[in-house]
Amino acid sequence: MRRYFAGLTMALVVAVSFALPSRGDDVPADALRLIYLSSLPEIVQPKDKAGLAEFATLLAKERASGREVYFIDGGASLGPSVLGALDNGAHMVDILNALAPEFMAIGKKEFAYGYDEMVVNALASAFPFVTSNLVDRQTGRQIDGTDPYFLLEGNNLTVGFIALTSVNAIVEYGATQAHALDITAVVKQTTDELRELGAHAVFLMADTDFDDLGEFRASGIVDGIFYTHNFGNPHSLDHQGVLHTEGPLDGKAIILDIWQDDTGALQTAASFPSLANYVPDENTARLIASYRDRLSERLSPPIATISTSFDTLRQNVRTSENAFGNFIADALRYHLKADAVLLNSGAIRGNRSYTAGEQLSRGDIQRELPFGNRTALLKLKGADLVSALEHGLDCARSADGCALQVSNLTVEFDSSAPKGNRVQRVLLDTKAVDSSQYYLVGVSDFMAAGNDGYYMLTNAERVAIRHTNRAMWDLVAERAEKLGEIAPKTEGRLKDMSKKTQDE
Repeated sequence: MRRYFAGLTMALVVAVSFALPSRGDDVPADALRLIYLSSLPEIVQPKDKAGLAEFATLLAKERASGREVYFIDGGASLGPSVLGALDNGAHMVDILNALAPEFMAIGKKEFAYGYDEMVVNALASAFPFVTSNLVDRQTGRQIDGTDPYFLLEGNNLTVGFIALTSVNAIVEYGATQAHALDITAVVKQTTDELRELGAHAVFLMADTDFDDLGEFRASGIVDGIFYTHNFGNPHSLDHQGVLHTEGPLDGKAIILDIWQDDTGALQTAASFPSLANYVPDENTARLIASYRDRLSERLSPPIATISTSFDTLRQNVRTSENAFGNFIADALRYHLKADAVLLNSGAIRGNRSYTAGEQLSRGDIQRELPFGNRTALLKLKGADLVSALEHGLDCARSADGCALQVSNLTVEFDSSAPKGNRVQRVLLDTKAVDSSQYYLVGVSDFMAAGNDGYYMLTNAERVAIRHTNRAMWDLVAERAEKLGEIAPKTEGRLKDMSKKTQDE
């Protein structure tokens, strides 16, 4: 049934014949061809970047080439995104249904809008959602709407796929209803099962947090690995020991040809066509435009002028105090009437620079805060506040999303001190935080639930006042609109005293 509906929705994509890029004379015409894409959750790309509409043209032309072609999606596709914050990724399922992948590997970002929404999206798709190592925590069985592997039965070859989802789907994205199985056992057992089912080759589909699974390929357990492209990942593809780094975040699809030579040995060849070389497919572009137009009506009008330049670059936001992080935290504190605010830096996703004189829109703010997280106000003991700050400082050392941005706090710390002993002094406004006193601290509902390692927040009393449980991005936009002009800046809220001593 999934294949039937996928075939129907594929009618939305135009098929046009043209001369395809060469992959070498040694690739036989009857080779099985995999076309891989991942990590494009935003339907609207910056003007200088190609996206799904261009990929649709590449895919349609490959399918019309007479070759045996299969599209596989590596995940990180449903979120976080601007529109996803409004419909929990449903629009992307609609678009992918039209592109008709054979399956999609479930990455941690498929849980961007929660466990239940991932299940809803899986059930709404015309193609399988696959995770081999996550099961339902309560039942121990496969998560509803998902499959444990995918077996692709081609004309001459049968290829099996194992999808490994990062355990950070649970830790970072709050999918606490899921339980992660041991990776080594899963790979070995599933590979054996796929081989018994007739697989001539087995590939791993590795989520963004798996930097190197080469041991499984080197030992002969699997034949290759597709790595979901992400910032900082060293690889994008490992096919029989040949390593590549280019991928979707570079604006490229991955094409892998697979065949057996005259001796029966498996052979592979890879290429990386740039999406910028393809014109947008009209039907896919029209579908994307219908969603974009709905967004524009609500999000495009400017609401404030930017008077100081700043950036939300990933490395900067996750390692130190950030100007826009300060603005967000201050805006939330203003609405919540909180003593202080803690914001996990991973909530900020724009990864861009802003210049003084630019106009800021609601869409800009939603791009920066695309998860749709809501606010929570906690009655938090001073000792737990300090514990949360210690955890955030440890996260900043590895540029992790659990690093903190703060409001109405001055945190003096020593980055050279051992873990758990870095905080030297914390001032709330101008007074030292008392470990036994309680404070009203604003956080996201994501953090309040203990996600991103903030377990010390889970037992704190929640205080319900006006603006609690409202979308964070909406409150920040409301504050920016009221001000009319914003001047985000850093103010020494996070002070590394060890660096100060060195400078002196």
